[in-house]
Amino acid sequence: MNERRAPPFRWILPITELILSAFLLWPWRGFFILQMRGTAHALWPTKIAKPVYRLNMSVRSETPRETRAREMATLRVSAPALLNLPCVLLGLARHEWVPTGMLPEFWRSITWPLIGAVFWWIAGRGIEALIASRWCGLSPRMTWAEVIAASLVTTLGVLICIGFLSDPSMRADCIFPWPGAAAASGLWILLGATTVTARLVQWRVRKKQIR
Repeated sequence: MNERRAPPFRWILPITELILSAFLLWPWRGFFILQMRGTAHALWPTKIAKPVYRLNMSVRSETPRETRAREMATLRVSAPALLNLPCVLLGLARHEWVPTGMLPEFWRSITWPLIGAVFWWIAGRGIEALIASRWCGLSPRMTWAEVIAASLVTTLGVLICIGFLSDPSMRADCIFPWPGAAAASGLWILLGATTVTARLVQWRVRKKQIR
């Protein structure tokens, strides 16, 4: 039997996702440090000084350049969490998870990439399995736990897309910019479906080998 193996997507995908998230958040590193100090102050008020924020309030309207800069800043903050949209299944979108002193958007952007790496690892295994099945390979073998996780991720993506199309209020209530959430949903529908398909293809390959 041909022992060719697919590239190690199980490692390539999560590592790439973590590097990309770090790159997007790097310009905000100073603000992250301030928020971490705020959280630490809430826990140990007598030991750590409360950070001071200076806001530049202006009543003038934004210029087109400033609007684009603000939109890009919003994208940089939300993209790391959107890349790991399956974390919603773990209840991590709930406000109760956000520590005192930390903005929810920033908390999700630094925690979801770490937790979401598990979903990227599963997606990478699914891609490896699907590629290997082209030459009747069965490595890596997809487990039922991975298939169930992929099915839930796919269902989540489908429900989000349907909700955005059928209910305009869902777009307004979304904790992320809804176009980005829709794009992320489409991405994870594809990745989840790939993992489920890989399991089905492996089942067919095993049946052929038994005959």
